[in-house]
Order: sequence, then structure tokens, then C-alpha cells
Amino acid sequence: MIITSVGELDRADEFLNKYRLLEEELNKKYNADEKSFGSPIVRFINDKESKPYRDKLNLCREIRNFLSHHSEFDGERIIQPSEAMVKFLDEVAEYVRRPPLALDCATMYADILKTTLSQKVQTVMKKMERQGFSHVPVIESGECVGVFSVSTVFTYALLNGMTGISDDMIIGDFSELLPPDRHSTERFRFVGRESTIYDVRSEFERKSRNSKRLAAVFITDNGSSKGRILGMLTPYDLINY
Repeated sequence: MIITSVGELDRADEFLNKYRLLEEELNKKYNADEKSFGSPIVRFINDKESKPYRDKLNLCREIRNFLSHHSEFDGERIIQPSEAMVKFLDEVAEYVRRPPLALDCATMYADILKTTLSQKVQTVMKKMERQGFSHVPVIESGECVGVFSVSTVFTYALLNGMTGISDDMIIGDFSELLPPDRHSTERFRFVGRESTIYDVRSEFERKSRNSKRLAAVFITDNGSSKGRILGMLTPYDLINY
């Protein structure tokens, strides 16, 4: 039984106890067990996901190793980890147990600027400028059938020699260019509701074979483009995470 009461343990023992608890959580995360080769802490440190915690966690690892092998001198503790270090291990363990979901920082469906195939292009573009949206999902019968963006208009102009947008043009006039895989310079991803902020950040960091920029990630109820959109993220949504 692991004792966690501060009254029964000095801070070094509490620190070592918290470190062990974090190892157990990481073993669960990586589907490993105590007999697995290598430290789960080291594995996490080497994982891109640990970036916000990496430096401090590596320091904790060094202190843990020191305490495990040279903890006392003439019966007295050589060092005592700070209270902040103990709390930090709790913070990392909580992240591992319940990583923040992408939905936590997404623009929710009700707040997303949306359009339909029948809406006027000029009306949608004015709303985009006014509300600060660069990409607008096109929704028909509850399903995302495409994404309208500035690049959609640019590509259409190049293909058709268009010099201006007439008052009667509708989003449907761009139908061939709206599907997510038809954008010439952009790409889009659809992920499920259980996706974490790290999952989405990894998507934005991943390089595309065709050099297309990942412009937005849509969270849907089933993780596919056919699902019901729950939220949308752009790289700017992840700045503070």
C-alpha cells in the first residue's frame, strides 16, 4: 500500500510516491506493465506530447534518480524536493489521466460561420470579413459537403478567368471546388469527439506529401466528414495550449 499522507511522509517520500503514481499512469497510457523495458517517464519525455512539461519533468527524473540511490547522508536527507515539484507531478499525472479534449478549445458548431449551397457568395464573404472567419463549412441536410474559403474564389478565378463576383453568384456555383479534397492549396481533417488537443496539434504539425497546408480541423460526432460537426479548430486556436 502506498501512503500519501503528508503527515506520515517527508516531502522526499511524497515526491517519490507521486513519481511512482505518474509511472503507473504512463504505463496505462502506453499499454505497458511494470516489467516493460525502459522507463515510461523517459518514453513520455521523448514523446512530442510532453513538450509543455518536458524540461521540468526531466529535472524531476534526475532528482528521483538521485533520491533513489543517494537519498541520505548520516541518516539525514541530502535534498528535499520543493512543494512546487510535488504539485507539478500531480499536474502531469492529471494530464495523462484526462488530457484536454480538442473540443475544449474549438469554436463550437453554434458559433461557426456556416453556409449552404444556395446562399449568395457576396453575403457570405462579407460575413467572413466581419466575423473573422477564413473557412466556412458548407452544410446541406446536416452534412458538411464542402468548405468555402478565399482560396476557393482564387482558384475559381484562375480556372474561369473571373474578374469579379456578380451579385447573383451563389456558393453552389463553386461546387466542384468545395469538397475538402478539391482545394488546391489547403487540406482539412475530420476527427472524433474524443480527440485531444495534442492529437489536433500533431495534425497541424504533420507535413503533407503534397505540401498542402492544413487549414482547419473539424470535430464530428463520428470522426468522419459525413458526421455531424461539433466544432472547428484552426492553428490560432491552439496558441495558448
